Amino acid sequence: MRKRLIAMAAAVLACSSVMLAAAPESETADELSLLPTPKEFQLQGGRFRVGPKTRILVQLGHQEEDRIAAETLAEEVADEAGLTLHIIGTKVSSRAEGGAIMLVRLQDQRVRRFLERKGLAADASVGQEGYLLFSDHSHLIVAANSGRGLFSGVQTLRQLLRPDGKKLFCPAVMIRDWPNFQTPASNVSRESAPEFGKGPES
Repeated sequence: MRKRLIAMAAAVLACSSVMLAAAPESETADELSLLPTPKEFQLQGGRFRVGPKTRILVQLGHQEEDRIAAETLAEEVADEAGLTLHIIGTKVSSRAEGGAIMLVRLQDQRVRRFLERKGLAADASVGQEGYLLFSDHSHLIVAANSGRGLFSGVQTLRQLLRPDGKKLFCPAVMIRDWPNFQTPASNVSRESAPEFGKGPES
């Protein structure tokens, strides 16, 4: 009887060791090497897979301004995995069918409500130059009030992409970020990029 109990205890310990070894470690924005570090970052369980059928959706009406961000993302995916992602213009509030990457504006009320339900509020702190980034197993959304904010969000997304065989994946995350000092909308230019990620000046 004693030998049986010892054997059972050893088996339980062995199983526990295997489970601990297999359990993913909780990573932070710093450990994921996101530069600059987003102001608000939460890693969740799961991942969004980027494969040959993945598309990049940009909203009609903003295609010219947002295409720079979309092309930058497509180039990153091509360089990292040899995948060609097609960039497609879509109507406001279009659903991300087939696991598309959505680059959208926060003026879309359905987008705002969806992100708010997930815990990402598009409040005043995000402003014109901040962004929200949400990913899980079926959604990958970068949302902002302006093309400049969207471009900043795509720069963070590029750093999140990881190799997955012949594909890429983005870990499931929730991110809110904005610059310390936001430029008035009338003064925004491509040459003067805001500094994201660092806390307010003391």
